[in-house]
Amino acid sequence: MNATANSNPEMQANRSDALLRNYLKRNQSLQRWAWISVAVPLVIFLGLSALTVRQGQKFLELSAKSADLQRRIEDQNAQLAVKQLAIDIVKQQNPGKRPKVVIFRPRIASDVKEALEQLGYTVELRSALANPSLFDKPVDTLSYGCAVSSEDIRTIGTALAKANLPIKQIEPATRNRDPSLVQLVASSATNATDRPIQMESWSRPDKACEPHP
Repeated sequence: MNATANSNPEMQANRSDALLRNYLKRNQSLQRWAWISVAVPLVIFLGLSALTVRQGQKFLELSAKSADLQRRIEDQNAQLAVKQLAIDIVKQQNPGKRPKVVIFRPRIASDVKEALEQLGYTVELRSALANPSLFDKPVDTLSYGCAVSSEDIRTIGTALAKANLPIKQIEPATRNRDPSLVQLVASSATNATDRPIQMESWSRPDKACEPHP
């Protein structure tokens, strides 16, 4: 009877220890699952937050590029409007056909084209026909065909002056007598001390001829 009595408390203690171990094991498992259940949504949340930030940065960059592109388009439209207004003014002042402008120096081609094409004039480069003896002399003379009007010469001369190509001499063409041609050339008759022509008051001294059909 004593042995039985002694074994019962020992069995109860062993049973209690087993129950406690099971409890602790279940508790650890529950805690682990609790951490997992919290950590997974947290990781997902952080990942989504980082993705949102990146997407937000991309959106801001795209918005800035879009705004810059829109400003460029508006600037280009404004420039086109100004050019069209200039062409319209020239046409109102002289509604006839625009003469062609010929140049012989490649290094001034871009300046001349920018100054004149926006006014409706055609610019042609003929570098092969340049006079080599005057290659180092500044271009400062307009040579005009007999059908070119005073209004066109004044407009061309003014545009060139604004492009830092002041005109010091205007004369009728003697070599290429195309009646509807204006040539921008260097002349041996001008020098560095000559003053540019006041284009606003200039008018051709000779009478215009009828252009060829």
